[in-house]
Amino acid sequence: MHRIVCAKWGSLYTDDDVNSLYKKAQRNCSVDFEFECFDKLDESWEVYKTKHYRASVEPTYRKEEFQNGYHRDDFGGIPHYRKLTMFEADKKFNPNDTLLYLDLDTNIQGDLAYFFELNNDKPYLVWNYWYEANDGIEWKRQYHITRCPLFNSSVMVWKPGQNKPIYDLVLNHLDECFFTYPSMDTFMFHQFGPYSYGDRRNHFQYFDRGIVTTQRAIKENEKPGIIHMLEGLSHEEKQKCLHTT
Repeated sequence: MHRIVCAKWGSLYTDDDVNSLYKKAQRNCSVDFEFECFDKLDESWEVYKTKHYRASVEPTYRKEEFQNGYHRDDFGGIPHYRKLTMFEADKKFNPNDTLLYLDLDTNIQGDLAYFFELNNDKPYLVWNYWYEANDGIEWKRQYHITRCPLFNSSVMVWKPGQNKPIYDLVLNHLDECFFTYPSMDTFMFHQFGPYSYGDRRNHFQYFDRGIVTTQRAIKENEKPGIIHMLEGLSHEEKQKCLHTT
């Protein structure tokens, strides 16, 4: 079974956003699929988010700011931890299913069938190639903070159970993970990326360059990918893009 999934919590995104994503998927996928929104994910880790979140108010979207004397890169608390719980919740599916996860602010531009034709020996996510300029000086300089992780979880493909080690690592080290990381992407890049240790190293495969593009780095006259992420836009600007028929 091909499955397209998303996740919704809080009040920033609504059922209209979920329905809009579903309709765009219907128009842009040449293979049959089942669609599901995870809107009742396990929130038992919320106590750890609250305990270790060092800002006074959670931002509605990423921006430069200081709260309580902390820059956003050191807020902690893994605000998007619910996405990590999908790696446990996927046990309800058939092990042979393929899951394509899309953030609600991703813009579908081409045929999603591409993602169901990949080699599924290992799961996939987006490699932030736009941070590799100048031999990666910037992401290396800021490796210890959330600024420039080379992982982006806005688009992911996996089979049920493949990402369970990620969930298990957090479960077994809740205080450490929530204290250290203000970003799910930074956590996965540090702990399951090419610079990790042991069995966790190189956990993921990456989509070919140009398959997933971003507003943050797209150049003039460059064609958007099958998925075009709307990073760098305000929430209001994203809404205009996402709800344009």
